[in-house]
Amino acid sequence: MSLVDVGILKSIGPDQKKLENTLNIFGPSYRYLVFGYPPFIKSFVDNSTLDLSQYRMDLIVGGEGISESLRTYLLRYFQSVISSYGASDLEINIGVETPLTINLRGLCLTNRDLCTKLFGRQTPPMIFQYNALDYIVETEANGELIFTIGRQTSAAPKIRYNLKDSGGVLTHGQLASLLREEGLAIEELGGPQSHFPILFVFGRADLTVPFYGAKVYPSDLEDIINTHPTLVKQVNSFQLSSYEDSQINRRLRIHLETAKGLQEELPQAETLRDIFFDGLCASNQDFREVTRMFDRSCVEIEVHAFETGPFEGRDIRVKNKYIAGN
Repeated sequence: MSLVDVGILKSIGPDQKKLENTLNIFGPSYRYLVFGYPPFIKSFVDNSTLDLSQYRMDLIVGGEGISESLRTYLLRYFQSVISSYGASDLEINIGVETPLTINLRGLCLTNRDLCTKLFGRQTPPMIFQYNALDYIVETEANGELIFTIGRQTSAAPKIRYNLKDSGGVLTHGQLASLLREEGLAIEELGGPQSHFPILFVFGRADLTVPFYGAKVYPSDLEDIINTHPTLVKQVNSFQLSSYEDSQINRRLRIHLETAKGLQEELPQAETLRDIFFDGLCASNQDFREVTRMFDRSCVEIEVHAFETGPFEGRDIRVKNKYIAGN
């Protein structure tokens, strides 16, 4: 809506062919701002027949979090990649990434102790800034975010509405103070800066799989896939589950869906298991701590051809399902 007076707006829905046709028809002389769901955009750039290097494109994503590895991957095709936070049952643009929050997230990836100090976990959350006049954001004792819309003109008032997302808030001043304690100046993380408060989001509180007391997050697997040179091109989606085998041993099962038109064979199952086991140890502190209780064989990998197995019959209009049945 904000762009209708300054550009041509085209709504294509989740149809990759329509996106490719639009770029093809208008050609590379325009500047494009593309909005989309992260897995949809990745699938588009992986499968497009166009030479995307000829196009000037910026990207705004939403619908789920984006890993820094996926952002880096998409920056091969887009001049900028920014995530927006919202929800269809609340409002679609509650918070937005800024240079400050993007740089802070990147810093937390390389400084896990800082990440734990700021956000309570070693894995960086999505980090946004938001207008505190429009939204009052609270955090429940269980870490879930509670939203109240502050505008009296809202068509759908919400008071202490729980999206079931886990996260928290910091004022700009609180963040600056915490960074100073670590010998860091907030001004060095991007400027000029607004002093809007910080909203950090780990994702849906119920989108985790318990495994020996550790919580395994879909974002853990997404990061492993997107940083691996073969997997990033050849894996379309994934699901994970935790179950007990016939010997009452807990096991972690990871389903991988190969890309449409697979160009390169995936590594063997044992190699894949090692890739994910080592990746989880590196990114998930809780998983790393509990590995003394089991060996690598407790992690299983199942590979499925595109749109087969648990990925069969997927509705492209619906967000990806990451938590599987057994």
